[in-house]
Amino acid sequence: MKKFLKIYLTILTAFTLGFSSCSGILDQEPITITHPDVYWSSQSEAEQALAGSYALLKNALLTQSSFLIWGEFPAMTLMDSQFWIMDYIENSGNYSLPYRGETAEWKLFYRAANWAFTIEKYVNEMPEELFTTRQEKDRILGEAAFVRALSYFYLARIWGDVPIVHESIETSDQLITEDGFIVEIGRSDEKEVLQYILEATDKAISLLQYSNPSNQRWAIFANKASAEALKAHVSLWYASRDGENPEMIQQSIDAATSVINNSNASLIDYVAEGNEGFENMVRGQSKTGLFELNVSTDVDESYRVTNGNSTAPGLTLNQPILGGNNGTAPVGNPDFYGFEFMAQAERDTDVRKDLFFFDFEDVGPSTFPMKYALSSDDPDSEDVYAVFSESNILIFRLADIYLLRAEAYTRQGNYAGALSDLDLVRSKAGVPAYEGPSDRPSLIKAIFDERAIELVAEGHVAFDRIRMDYFEGVSWMGSDRKAKKGYFWPVAPSIIIKNPSIVQTEYWQGRL
Repeated sequence: MKKFLKIYLTILTAFTLGFSSCSGILDQEPITITHPDVYWSSQSEAEQALAGSYALLKNALLTQSSFLIWGEFPAMTLMDSQFWIMDYIENSGNYSLPYRGETAEWKLFYRAANWAFTIEKYVNEMPEELFTTRQEKDRILGEAAFVRALSYFYLARIWGDVPIVHESIETSDQLITEDGFIVEIGRSDEKEVLQYILEATDKAISLLQYSNPSNQRWAIFANKASAEALKAHVSLWYASRDGENPEMIQQSIDAATSVINNSNASLIDYVAEGNEGFENMVRGQSKTGLFELNVSTDVDESYRVTNGNSTAPGLTLNQPILGGNNGTAPVGNPDFYGFEFMAQAERDTDVRKDLFFFDFEDVGPSTFPMKYALSSDDPDSEDVYAVFSESNILIFRLADIYLLRAEAYTRQGNYAGALSDLDLVRSKAGVPAYEGPSDRPSLIKAIFDERAIELVAEGHVAFDRIRMDYFEGVSWMGSDRKAKKGYFWPVAPSIIIKNPSIVQTEYWQGRL
């Protein structure tokens, strides 16, 4: 059973109505938020509002399995899909996904960010005596800042230049100018967006405290290490977008080092701990977690596993739950990049092949990832397929941060430091120490490969390709497309129609 503190995701009706009927300032639909005089009057109400911000972030990432569509499938490494819509990503690379509108739009992230910003605004104004301690008030503010920063970081990694909303949008009056025109917000430069994210992340770091695996809030709520992990990612992304900015590389190293030294998290030793260690990790709140989306029937935060396409298992799971009946689950493709490097002799002893996958050795229709395979039966149903997911969605964990620091060290020219981190992660999976060339291109490839297998199905590798500028194995990515930022997703035409100040990314102009 999971260790958890029940999250109250049942938000007041006024909140629910406000968010379910709007899209926010960026597509100009009015919203309403409960008046501060009648809601922001106790710590418990602030906690409920904070739970709502996590729920909105979770909704943005899990609706139509979007976190995999954005962060996994475009990479073409270890996950090939049977779902026909994925052909638009994996083979043609045109990112046109019929019938999956939520994936094309950014409104769910703006809802999450706006609600987090609203919490920051009103909780900051609440008298300290309404909270049990000053630290509790700071924690709520810090967690809200984290959700806002993480929401914008997904926006930046998916679309690049995105609008920044510098105020809490609470009434329709804010969407109309004094002259009666609809307010339009254009796209901000990507580095400006990243600086905005870093400011929110630093705020979260300053307000939050470290936690430990015995804490009931561990990993499923943000803590100081969660925010530092986010800073390590954002800083390295910034460096990659700003000519290898040395200050940002160092900031990434410093943040990652603080996570490694102070988070109280530890790596899973897949060799020593075997399937038990793996299952603990994917069930969630394990010793290696830094931040994850809670999925648990114990607190009514799960979803039924079906052979449909709307949930994470719908796109990632075949056996053992559905007995091979999920015709949309990803399968192994021997022509994909990842299966080529996993066939190398040094991977013969890599225990992740058997832990992370079903039938890895026989690459083909029977090979699929197992990170979402934990489930529980519905005691009230006689349907043998009435089962619910028990696998958390892992956003940040310690192995990710070690490999991220290895990449930052490589960019800095500290190849010895990079190899130390890389080899530590490899050793936990039974892979011998790296013996290839110690130059930047070779190490970048080695680190990319390690991230591809270690973090498979967690929604990182497509973003890794952009940050590391490593597109080996992606046939449709060429120099012209990269020059025109065609690695980013196109802005949905519906957004541009509603907000003409939004200009389409250069590569996608005239293609949609």
